[in-house]
Amino acid sequence: MIITLPQLAIFMLVMGRVVGLFVSAPFLDTKQILSPAKIALVIWLSGLIIFAIPLSAKVPQDPFGFIFAMVTEFLVGVMLGFVSNIFLAGIEMAGSLMDTQAGLSVASVLDPSSGQNAALLQQWFKWIAMIIFVIVGGDRMLIEAIYKSFFLIPVGHPVNLSAGAYEIMGLFKNIFLIGVQLSAPILLVVFIVDYAFGIMNRVAEQINVFQLGFQIKPTVSIFILMTTLPGLVYVMNGILSQVLVYMMQVLKALVLKSA
Repeated sequence: MIITLPQLAIFMLVMGRVVGLFVSAPFLDTKQILSPAKIALVIWLSGLIIFAIPLSAKVPQDPFGFIFAMVTEFLVGVMLGFVSNIFLAGIEMAGSLMDTQAGLSVASVLDPSSGQNAALLQQWFKWIAMIIFVIVGGDRMLIEAIYKSFFLIPVGHPVNLSAGAYEIMGLFKNIFLIGVQLSAPILLVVFIVDYAFGIMNRVAEQINVFQLGFQIKPTVSIFILMTTLPGLVYVMNGILSQVLVYMMQVLKALVLKSA
């Protein structure tokens, strides 16, 4: 079988979009997956997709047009992966808020997946979200989104990047919404504890409520977290199950109406 130059160009464009997904998608962008394994997965997935999608006749022939098309395909993949990462970032933010309010933010350790320091509950919620994402079929959602993207935006076609970026910016509010929603039990309990300490300080000023808070707030926060954890997992499940819906919204925004 002889591979022609146009076929190779289409394969490169398909692989550019898949590479963009692997760069920004959760679970796929972690350092735990070795680079040779990622390269093999990208080539294998691109080889499967190219036989199941409509091939475009608008593949650029000149080098500069081809490079521009490659960058465009890469950005489309990055946007798809970034959408799914927004919701995991919201869950991770919930753990960060809990750490800050419970006084556990000082106990930060190195996160090997990102190479940055992160507090205990922040890391814990991150990995819980990652596990739930895999359980609800997040890996299949990513593959389904990248597959359907070639039907909405064929290879080599122009895209409306500004509309896609605007749609993603609108999703950023979900980071704060999810973070506050999941951390609300801890925030409320710590507020009540701080309020009680304030009254105690007025009644008995000799009590060092600042030092006492370092002992009481982490214990109370962990107890409330263990009590509400089943409900939090249920909420996370509902949040991550809707990732594909938002990815398709961004894809529809990327479609250039005049194309």
